[in-house]
Amino acid sequence: MMYVVRHGESEWNALGRLQGQMDIGLSKEGREQAALLGDYFDRDGIVFDYVFSSDLDRAFQTAKLACAKMNVESITASRLLRERFYGELQGQLLTDIVKTVPDYANNLGEPMTHGMESIEDMQERMVKVLTSIAEETNGAPVLIVTHGGAVNALIHKLSNGESGTGIGKIDNTSITKLSWNGEKLWVVSVNETPHLISVNDTFEG
Repeated sequence: MMYVVRHGESEWNALGRLQGQMDIGLSKEGREQAALLGDYFDRDGIVFDYVFSSDLDRAFQTAKLACAKMNVESITASRLLRERFYGELQGQLLTDIVKTVPDYANNLGEPMTHGMESIEDMQERMVKVLTSIAEETNGAPVLIVTHGGAVNALIHKLSNGESGTGIGKIDNTSITKLSWNGEKLWVVSVNETPHLISVNDTFEG
């Protein structure tokens, strides 16, 4: 089983700024969320043979905190697991972005503006890297820590548009489970947060 986790709340999630691939750290709330995720894994006896993470700090720190009670030899960081690149929009307040680019997060099939990476390109790299990880780990328990927009785009692709981008949101430190049948990835469950007493509304990124 592959556990795909969104990072904990970041400092810019809390401020409502679009991060994209800018390297922003976890907020105090985000560190607490990641620690609670680790407690949940420990309490339920969930252990991973392999751990992969986006190389951005908010994801990598989430992975470290979530695995703090496990005997994990190393965490493999990958640029391919990064959030979508939002070009000139990165760093701006979401309240300002939606005034000029209201569909910035849900523009499938549209020409890109402001130097943004397309959702289709993000889907392609996410499917490629997760398929590569699945082939490498051959069905072993795997933890992958990445970003909200990246998870949603992946779900949209794997579900043929039935869920994911434009349909649902991905909460901080939520778990999306995927299975691998030796040929392709399947979505088992989406956006589970059994470790959180309450889920705060947070921004993707």
